[in-house]
Amino acid sequence: MRILFASLGSLGDLFPMLAMAQALRARGHTPAIAAPAAYEARITALGLPFHPLRPDFPPEVLTYIFGDPVHGGKRLLAETIFPHARETYADLLAAAQGADAMVVGELIYVAPLVAAKLGLPWANAMLAPTTLMSALDPCVLTRFPAAYHLRHLGTWPQRLLFRLMRRATNAWAQPLLALQEELGVHTGNIIFEGKFSPHLVLALFSPAFGALQRDWPAASVQTGFPFLAQTPSPETAARIEAFLAAGPAPVVFTLGTTVVHLAQDFYQVAADTALALGRRAILLMGKNPPPRAPADQVLALDYAPHGSLFPHAAAVVQHGGVGGCAEALRAGVPVLTIPVGFDQPDNAERLRRMGVGAVLSHTRVNRETLERSLAAVLTDAAMAARAKAVAASMDTEADMGHTVDAIEAMVRRAQARSGV
Repeated sequence: MRILFASLGSLGDLFPMLAMAQALRARGHTPAIAAPAAYEARITALGLPFHPLRPDFPPEVLTYIFGDPVHGGKRLLAETIFPHARETYADLLAAAQGADAMVVGELIYVAPLVAAKLGLPWANAMLAPTTLMSALDPCVLTRFPAAYHLRHLGTWPQRLLFRLMRRATNAWAQPLLALQEELGVHTGNIIFEGKFSPHLVLALFSPAFGALQRDWPAASVQTGFPFLAQTPSPETAARIEAFLAAGPAPVVFTLGTTVVHLAQDFYQVAADTALALGRRAILLMGKNPPPRAPADQVLALDYAPHGSLFPHAAAVVQHGGVGGCAEALRAGVPVLTIPVGFDQPDNAERLRRMGVGAVLSHTRVNRETLERSLAAVLTDAAMAARAKAVAASMDTEADMGHTVDAIEAMVRRAQARSGV
């Protein structure tokens, strides 16, 4: 089977696509990736065919989007995604020529148009519960966080909020709606029913993180978190190995690959906090300047795969991206989450409800609050035990097998209908 995976956004959006593509390739299929040009080298290094997909997401664009957590959704959709709908459509249409199916990420709102044009079956890859817009499982939404606290009143507060969101997003989506009109394809509201495939909607997270809901799309199949196998560079691996061997388990601090550009003095505060608690630390800092701290107590790295560090940590302090949450759950370590925007506040709340983590608002981060919150996580034996229990319940290999099974079944159903 020739499967095209399409992704826009950050590396956190891309990595699950690469993981699924590799799993399909291992079964003898032929995957390809459509993504922003900035990711070409990373994709082709894995031996996967690459197709450029506009718009690009350079760091300054992602920083602008995440720089305002309240209005970040509007910046992303109304100013970045929808104005480029025609370019995205043209690029995806070209990339999908000859494919047997598509698997697309959250921001590929032109997928129904391409699928209709080419007669292709297609699937959504939904990475976090927030993307499924359930009134039965209310999420913490950055723009309207108060609605979450009304969940005890039933579904009506969430449904009212969704009605307001429909109006707003319809106004933002005029370029895409105009393209739909030209092509004669009408899908419903862009971010609600209109974005979901009738063929397959993959809920790519553990039921412990977000259980299947009756109001999810009819074609939903929940499989589990997809993990991309990564190894650090030899130099980074050697530094990590030496640091881990030289003392007790450290606290790992990371802000992912996007929020890291908004770090300001966070990593200096993180280093000072770890030292004040008598803990060693590993900081994943991107291009931020290293903190003033003893090298035998604080290891500052540009980047390392979370899977190479989290299993060795006493605790993880992270921003709440779903990929980092998944890695922490797999590693079985307690988590302090400092969410900024998009799905991060809801992901953080889910970890807290699971009993494996605590939450600290990004607007309240300073030396005192970080020290107090991290100390509470590090000394909570029940939280540590619960984290280990959740990790023991996960079977990531089986989950990926179920994901590939679902994609294969979707293609076979389409081929049977067409008589292929």
